[in-house]
Amino acid sequence: MLQIKGLDTYYGESRVIAGLDLTVKKGSVTCLIGRNGVGKSTTLKSVMGLVKTPCGQILFNGQDMIKMPTYNRVKLGMGYVPQGRDIFPQMTVQENLELGLQPKGGKGEIPHYIYELFPILPQFAKRKGGDLSGGQQQQLAIARALAAEPKILILDEPTEGIQPSIIQDIETAIRKIKTEKGITVFLVEQYLEFVLNVSHEIYIMEKGNIVLHGATKELDAANIQKILTE
Repeated sequence: MLQIKGLDTYYGESRVIAGLDLTVKKGSVTCLIGRNGVGKSTTLKSVMGLVKTPCGQILFNGQDMIKMPTYNRVKLGMGYVPQGRDIFPQMTVQENLELGLQPKGGKGEIPHYIYELFPILPQFAKRKGGDLSGGQQQQLAIARALAAEPKILILDEPTEGIQPSIIQDIETAIRKIKTEKGITVFLVEQYLEFVLNVSHEIYIMEKGNIVLHGATKELDAANIQKILTE
């Protein structure tokens, strides 16, 4: 579904990612992990067209998006939740959700299954987004990204700063959207236990390059932990 081939990414004149190759298979949950500052979030920003990518290919269902503006990538079926969530704090929960319909021209209704995934949202529909807890804001951000019914959901650090009970809710939601809705998931994450529980494939990144890749069930958790802490 998503293929990254020979990708270079720059911040200004500094190359952060060099010759990256990575594949996210349709219907999978694929995790990109690594220590802080190795280029994980930059990889997601590259996929979404938010940083300079002068070399390589980013193929989505066979179509090269490398020169495509972000809004066209979203229209192709990409849902993205950045690190920090980026909800609008002065807008209500309902208004934040309705913004998720923009890839559809702002038309249609919020899919009902989203409220089943995150039952707190209808309860807090009229509450300002900024009044929610961090975990509730994360649920809102994921729900907003799902509103346009994307083909792939891209998540950057979905468990960061969130209480364990909501981490479990997010894990359950990821499983359901994959199995019940057929939505592919590509995420960056630091919390290894969550990664091992939810993913099918893992890529480990160091200094802008992949140093280990494989099916989650075939990789040794102790070895992964060693790489992450060395």
